Amino acid sequence: MTLKLCRREFLAASTALAIVPQSSRAAGTIGANAQDVAKLGTPDIALETKISALATEAGLAKIGFAAVDLSRGRAASIRGGELFPMQSICKLPIAVAYLQMVQDGTASMDRKVLLTEADISPGRSPLAEKLRARPTQFTASQLIDHILLNSDNTATDALLKLGGGPARIQSVINAIGLEGVRIDRYERDLQPQALGLTPDPAYANQFAFETAIQSLDEAKQKKALELFLRDARDTASPRGIASLLFKLLSGHLLELRHVTFVLDLMRRTKTGEDRLNGGMLPGWTFAHRGGQSRTIAGTTAAFNDAGLATHKNGSKIIIVLFIEGATLSTAELAQFHRTTARAVLTAWG
Repeated sequence: MTLKLCRREFLAASTALAIVPQSSRAAGTIGANAQDVAKLGTPDIALETKISALATEAGLAKIGFAAVDLSRGRAASIRGGELFPMQSICKLPIAVAYLQMVQDGTASMDRKVLLTEADISPGRSPLAEKLRARPTQFTASQLIDHILLNSDNTATDALLKLGGGPARIQSVINAIGLEGVRIDRYERDLQPQALGLTPDPAYANQFAFETAIQSLDEAKQKKALELFLRDARDTASPRGIASLLFKLLSGHLLELRHVTFVLDLMRRTKTGEDRLNGGMLPGWTFAHRGGQSRTIAGTTAAFNDAGLATHKNGSKIIIVLFIEGATLSTAELAQFHRTTARAVLTAWG
């Protein structure tokens, strides 16, 4: 099955893997429409059963999983249409949407923005040290580098602004027919709100942000976590992200040079290497974007990874894994990612 031939199937409506709503986000559950990767191939019930059993064995109450074998026409999904907190996986659809705007002539890779210390966004931002030393100018292309290579929140917010803001980026995502992916907030708003804090420009100072977090008592932290896990904003379904990757690879979304640009950055990223990437078998490489929330009151709201596994013989497999509301250690969660990747590649490779 070639990517071009299966695209018609991919765009058709389907109910092959309809998901029964099981979460408090049931109202935001995505129907089995255009994003349903099940139509890309035969559903592999055995693999779905295997991954579910591994999750139960690991003590994980809720995972979201989607996989597509682009070479042999197979698919698998667990809670594939449900919405999960993305965290930094959001950086992939943001970058892709901006590149789509570049192709449409409404944005430019060479457009420049001057960032200062006041533009630092809370959370992960390797750029912060440079900006505290001096204002620095970046092109949109450089921002995408920092977003996909380093998962930089400051660069993400800067690109969102260049692209017209979250609502504009979301409109592009909708226009390309991608369901199950939501971009609602800047990182400077999302990260404090996810922890129960009111966004504050002072949080450009990481010490101020950490101090504010520590000031929350355990009851407030648990309440914030509960609210965050019920919030449909800035979420995605496993099938939605798998479909984004498929659309990217199909050649019908972005020009080859942009696809190559994105995948090269995803292959070279050093963030989240201990997750799905750590489970690659010999002969396989993985281009990916991960996402992780803080562990609050013993619970990690989101521990995610998604990407494209490529074998040296040319075989390609999309794998998406979301873990929500887990009480295991992050080392154990990373181990489950690796186990899942090995299970997929062993079954399909």
